[in-house]
Amino acid sequence: MTALARHIATPDTLRRRAMQALTEAVARALDSASEETLAAIVGAQDAREALAIAPRDLAPVPPERLAAERAARARTAGFRAELAERAGGMYGRAEVAELLGVTAAAIDKQRQRRQILGVPYGNEIRYPAAQFRDGAAVPGLKPILDALDDMNPWGQLQLLAAPLDGFGDAPASVFELLGRGVDADTRARLAALAAGWAA
Repeated sequence: MTALARHIATPDTLRRRAMQALTEAVARALDSASEETLAAIVGAQDAREALAIAPRDLAPVPPERLAAERAARARTAGFRAELAERAGGMYGRAEVAELLGVTAAAIDKQRQRRQILGVPYGNEIRYPAAQFRDGAAVPGLKPILDALDDMNPWGQLQLLAAPLDGFGDAPASVFELLGRGVDADTRARLAALAAGWAA
């Protein structure tokens, strides 16, 4: 188990997130804009001036809403930190590439092919450590990820890290079971269980 991976933010990811944030902000500003403000935007000399004019009529966010949003973010962060701990910590892409002996680009492809699980974490994708053993993904993981299909990655992690009954003397998570090297019949049962979760 390692410490949480260091921050690795790619310019393309940041650019997409910035574009989304700006688009939403401009849309809210235009929804609130008076005809006078809209006319001023149209008559702006350049994009900088137009962006400065756009929020002129926006109402301030109520303090109680800001407090509620902060509380919600704190709950989400705490929940994700707990999941990360249950999953053995989180690797960054570069760490997984080194662990598996492949390139960082190959890690992206493996995630897209559902060979490994990656979850969005801030401006990057991180990888639960419990899905790796002896320099490879644990056997039987891909059929389970295939069965989970397009479920939210954090939802997948929650299911894969949750203790299950009926697979031994004590409850164990999917990650723990696969990490022990369970037989083919057990792996098939886990894949069928995952398909039921995704249904």
